Amino acid sequence: MTSAAPDTALPAAFRREAVSFYALLPALALTAGIAASLLSRAHWNQFILPLEVFADLFIAFFAFRQTSAGARWWRIAAVSLLAGDSFYLAGHAAANFPAWAFMTQEAFYTLGHTMTAVYLFSNLPPARELEAVEKALLAVLVLAGIYISVQYLLIPYFSSGNHATPFFYTNAVLNRLAETAVLPLAVLLGMKARSRYWLYLTHGIALLSITSLALGYNTATSANMGSVPFQEYGWLCGLLLILAAQAYRASGGEPFARWKSARVRMGWLVLSSNMALLLLLYLIQTLTSKDAFQLTSILFIFFGLWLAANLIAFRISEDIYLLLENVTSGGGAEVKSAFRVAIYEAELFAEKLKAAYETIRSQARLSALASLAAQVAHDIRSPLAALDSVLKDVSELPEEKRRLIGAATGRIRGIAADLLERNRRDASAAPAAGPREPLALRGLIEAVITEKRLQYGGLSGVAIEAGFGNDASGLSARVEPVAFGRALSNLINNAVEAMERGGAVTVSLARRGNCAEVAVRDNGKGIPPEVLGRLGRRGETYGKAGGSGLGLHHAREAAESWNGSLTISSHPGKGTEVLLLLPLFDPSGGG
Repeated sequence: MTSAAPDTALPAAFRREAVSFYALLPALALTAGIAASLLSRAHWNQFILPLEVFADLFIAFFAFRQTSAGARWWRIAAVSLLAGDSFYLAGHAAANFPAWAFMTQEAFYTLGHTMTAVYLFSNLPPARELEAVEKALLAVLVLAGIYISVQYLLIPYFSSGNHATPFFYTNAVLNRLAETAVLPLAVLLGMKARSRYWLYLTHGIALLSITSLALGYNTATSANMGSVPFQEYGWLCGLLLILAAQAYRASGGEPFARWKSARVRMGWLVLSSNMALLLLLYLIQTLTSKDAFQLTSILFIFFGLWLAANLIAFRISEDIYLLLENVTSGGGAEVKSAFRVAIYEAELFAEKLKAAYETIRSQARLSALASLAAQVAHDIRSPLAALDSVLKDVSELPEEKRRLIGAATGRIRGIAADLLERNRRDASAAPAAGPREPLALRGLIEAVITEKRLQYGGLSGVAIEAGFGNDASGLSARVEPVAFGRALSNLINNAVEAMERGGAVTVSLARRGNCAEVAVRDNGKGIPPEVLGRLGRRGETYGKAGGSGLGLHHAREAAESWNGSLTISSHPGKGTEVLLLLPLFDPSGGG
């Protein structure tokens, strides 16, 4: 047995279909009419046929608004159904119904059933795309339909002697051939329906097909043409389902699920178990079918079970598709909001899938940023070379400004080289170099402080101070000098920007146990407690117009990559302290 490839792609923008309230009004009116006819009891047959014509009118009206595949065949079917039921109503209302009118009525019914079969067939996938099980199901249902038509309708009709003319004999055979195609197609498409339009439409057509067995038997074998069997309610309820389908769009998205989907498997499981149960009851003669009326009653039971199973399967599968759509679209943090049929395992799966999807998407963004950073680092080397050449002839500038420009240019060059090296490592998947050489932290800190004093020297009231402990000169750690300078520079920048009316920024270095403590303190405006816990994450910033939060985030990442840590403490109105703890280099080999 061949099988189709798994359906790995979701339909674009899967959403629940919106119902048109105005299109639903005729179905609501028909429901009220059915309820009124049932309450009238003795006069129910006076209501039922006019209600059928009422439903047919709106079905024909909406058929001309359809744009789905084979819509023209459905329009012919709907108009034929309206004409057939109109003649049927007239025949029960007239004292003498002409033979030509009765022939026209039956011809319209046959045309309507034939066009319905063509419409359903036009929406069936090509035979090569059908699973072997689907083909087998169609074949079994067609054979069962042929047997039922011959055994329960054609043989009794030919034996009755009623309407014994070549036209009616031919029409009866053609009618049953059309019905033999309609019911299997409606059952298969109904099991696979992923839109409410097709769900209600196929079930309504299936109910009409089942009911036509009893109504056809009554018409063919009864001498009393004015009688209306109670099974006529099956026809009316079938029209109600078809009318309800018109409140939804027939096109848009994928209307049918694949055979291997949970939607079909759930419906198929219930359908096959119901068929087995009914067959068992029939074999032990709990259910009997001596004529078409009794067989129709059994099929009504089967239809009710099948409809309930399909509605449940449809609802659950629809929610699963919406969960997956919610995950892939990245919309909303609350996954359960899309779910109406609560299934814990499905919700848990969706949460895990959403987390994995967010991780993949975050990694993709980081990869794109890394490529961009590498490109910027590469392209910035040319203007840096130009700056170097200019710096050779700036003797008229004050010494401190020349030092500032030289230091800034050198640090930009170091940052660019570091970015390019990281990109080369990531692209080749090569591991980082061995242990870094220990560096004296005081020298790195003093270089940054000197640069920052020159940078902010023009700001009134801003002082950048150094505070080194007695043992600061001997403190070394395994850090990358470029990354360390960039991290400390960003921390000092943040501190200066936090002082709206000037103040002091103190950078200190001291020993704390086996770690070197680098502290950056300011007496600025401070940070509120509710914001403090979020700082250090990518994109989190506070009090800086246009701030990206990347400086503090990279500083924390750098500290952690050196087996250190970065902590922030702050008091609103008093200032902020950022502590960078780094493991000290142990010459004896311990660090």
